[in-house]
Amino acid sequence: MLTSILSLVGVGFLWGATNPFIRIGSKGIQNINTGSRIQNFIQEVRLIGSRLGYWIPFLLNQLGSVLYVYTLQSASISVAVPIANSLSFAFTAVVGYLLGEKIPGKNVIIGTVLVTLGTSMIIYDKLKEQSMKVDIYSR
Repeated sequence: MLTSILSLVGVGFLWGATNPFIRIGSKGIQNINTGSRIQNFIQEVRLIGSRLGYWIPFLLNQLGSVLYVYTLQSASISVAVPIANSLSFAFTAVVGYLLGEKIPGKNVIIGTVLVTLGTSMIIYDKLKEQSMKVDIYSR
């Protein structure tokens, strides 16, 4: 169980920490407007396709998805979903701030703290549940 939890923390980190870098790497795509949907698509693909600053974080993000699917083999989905998604949110807020994005507002900070506390309670409960099972089987 501990390995699964650490893997889910890694998933949350890979998903969350890469979001601000993907946002930076795709900067300027919203300014493409050729008047043609096909030309817009071609220009957007050309812009994104030529930026390592987009692709490296994107591939790391996808690595997080692979780790997530692998972790689902041993983790309960009722634990995996809230841990990975909530930590992703928290890591996105922290890394975005460290990269110079606007200072998170009071609500974002409170939300991040509450998400972290809730995730901690889920982890604590699952670890406690597992240790109780070990105690029962060892008797």
